[in-house]
Amino acid sequence: MKSDNRQYIRHPSTIPLAFNIKHHVGNTRVTDVGEGGLCFVCQNPIKEGEHIHIKISCLQPDFDADGVVRWCCKQGNNDYLIGVAFQEQEVAYSVRMIEQICHIENYRKSVKKEQGIELSGEQAAEQWIKKYAHVFPNLAGKR
Repeated sequence: MKSDNRQYIRHPSTIPLAFNIKHHVGNTRVTDVGEGGLCFVCQNPIKEGEHIHIKISCLQPDFDADGVVRWCCKQGNNDYLIGVAFQEQEVAYSVRMIEQICHIENYRKSVKKEQGIELSGEQAAEQWIKKYAHVFPNLAGKR
């Protein structure tokens, strides 16, 4: 997929993800996430237009949704990047929650690296919300 085709800003992530497409089940990690969907690495190509079920169990409650493969791009190491889009508004809201979790996790890591302070997930969330939630766009793209 060409980067200029993206409608939303993508945010890096390493969240564990399980997927199911037809009779194939796989486990991997989300590589990035944005308002309209997410991207993950897969060892096998998946056809554009295929329906896919995504489950992310590290969230409470689990993120559990159906999506559509929008693109598949071969990587140099014989892996494939798979782009998934979600259409339903409720799912789009859940993806926004995942996006916030990515920001919070990145904040937690940066505090540890820059200040040597190990924050719990809850502490990082509280601090991130106080510092950055006001500039985090809502689903309509407004702040």
